[in-house]
Amino acid sequence: MPRNEIKGDDLLYRFFNEVLPSEPELFEKIPRLLVISMAVWFPKSVYQRMPVLLPWVLRDTTCRGKKSKGKRIIPDQWGAPNEDGYLRDDNSLVKGVPKSLGITSESYSFVNGRHLGTEFVAAHIWRENNTRTLASRLPQLNTFVPNLVWLPSQVAKLSDREGSHVQTALKEVSWGIYHDLPLTGSAKTVADQSWSLLPKPVAPRNVLENELNWFVATNQFMKTRLSKLDAVIDALEKLKAGQKVPQKLQPSRFRDGLPSVPLRTREKLLSDLRLHIPQGDSSHEISIQVD
Repeated sequence: MPRNEIKGDDLLYRFFNEVLPSEPELFEKIPRLLVISMAVWFPKSVYQRMPVLLPWVLRDTTCRGKKSKGKRIIPDQWGAPNEDGYLRDDNSLVKGVPKSLGITSESYSFVNGRHLGTEFVAAHIWRENNTRTLASRLPQLNTFVPNLVWLPSQVAKLSDREGSHVQTALKEVSWGIYHDLPLTGSAKTVADQSWSLLPKPVAPRNVLENELNWFVATNQFMKTRLSKLDAVIDALEKLKAGQKVPQKLQPSRFRDGLPSVPLRTREKLLSDLRLHIPQGDSSHEISIQVD
């Protein structure tokens, strides 16, 4: 008879769903405190400049193929374009976006001045939305700044459970951070499209910036984001003009697969991506304003 075992990963989930509800005074406080003390957010200025960070990338959990008994029966297709021309990712591109960035925190010295190490996860705050498609499968939401947060892996697992207390707290805090920020031009158009897909949390939380942990986004960080977007747009424009895709476009599966995407589909993708080009001086310095 097999042993009756409990997995360590399950205990935190059971704590929130079976133990914590019996403590009404703590029930509201602990999930929010977890989110405030452990989550790392992009600064508001990044959102105002470029609301969607990788607008040509979608999450596709099947892109890594499949193995059976040590043999690959479905080939690895990470980085290849899907039928709509979007790059198929397993979240690895998203996870790496803030890798070079430091973290600032006025409230938590154990986070302040550090960089992300291991056991952090790029979490999508909203999974379900106003469509029948998961948020990470939609270009408007996969890398929408208000839908992204970096969490310790054990906390991130709690946020993956639809309607969980941690997920609810993340939604409330994110909405309070970003939703009412002023935007102009194409950034406003892009953000409005994304927000329209997200249901408003019941009780958005207003939080002070000095309560939270923030990535320190540099001028070089923004230049890198823009250069990667420019490379995809340039490749689509060259294909439209009957030219070859530049070799600099990475990954190679995306570069080699784009010509096979139907012309009208590529033109729609090109039109959509042009909306994401920030207006004004691309060398604009990104800064964090702390209340």
